[in-house]
Amino acid sequence: MLPKTQTFRLFLALLCIFFLWTGGEKNAWALVDLNSANETQLRTVKGIGHTRAQAILTWRAHNGAFHSAADLRKVKGFGEKTIAKVGPHLSIQGQPLTAPSRHRPMDARP
Repeated sequence: MLPKTQTFRLFLALLCIFFLWTGGEKNAWALVDLNSANETQLRTVKGIGHTRAQAILTWRAHNGAFHSAADLRKVKGFGEKTIAKVGPHLSIQGQPLTAPSRHRPMDARP
């Protein structure tokens, strides 16, 4: 067993490695709320640049609040693949964004 000082140093080293490893992701710790975020906040999500952020803000201004991932699908530039990529970093009123299912339920087989 390691002495306490060596254990503590090992813990700090592992913690530093973890933060360096995850540090490449923008906004890795917080979800961006679609209904309250401004352009700068939206752009912290990898895959959302100026154009997509503006599209979200324009849609929100014309249609009101987002209620689900299906609403995001209505925004120009947000197809299934884009939503799958950016969705884990977005939320709606504090709830993580979940992509709408396009698959039939298992018990709905013909």
